[in-house]
Amino acid sequence: MEPARKRRISPVWEHFDLITPNKVRCLLCSRELGYNNNTSSMLRHYRALYENKEETGASPSHATRKQELDEALVSMIVKDTQPFTVVDDVGFRAFVSKLDPNYVIPTRQALKAMVEAKYELAKEKAKAKMETVVAVSLTSDMWTSINMDASITKASF
Repeated sequence: MEPARKRRISPVWEHFDLITPNKVRCLLCSRELGYNNNTSSMLRHYRALYENKEETGASPSHATRKQELDEALVSMIVKDTQPFTVVDDVGFRAFVSKLDPNYVIPTRQALKAMVEAKYELAKEKAKAKMETVVAVSLTSDMWTSINMDASITKASF
């Protein structure tokens, strides 16, 4: 069977399940990715989101630093309602490189997955809070700019 053979060849299959002939699911975040008989997108996804000492050979402090910077980037995107495309901006990339030349900026897709994960955590936290209240008023807004940049504002209560 083809998927079983690929699982033995590439260690990335430890973190993904083949759900259709053209789609895989990350076992860590449940994100679905396209699959075209190679593991490139799976490796990019895994490295961008879960890179650690075993995969990179980096020191524990480097892995921790990357996680801290990734979290700070996600917080900036959320708090300032920045588009995911900011990570592709030449000026932003140059600025980040001056701050920390060793930091690998996540791709737009990886950044989106990180924001989605942060959203899921915030949603669970909000659900827990709402279980203890009598009444709630929520507001949020989602839009797409002229440049097709998707944005969403946080809910307030």
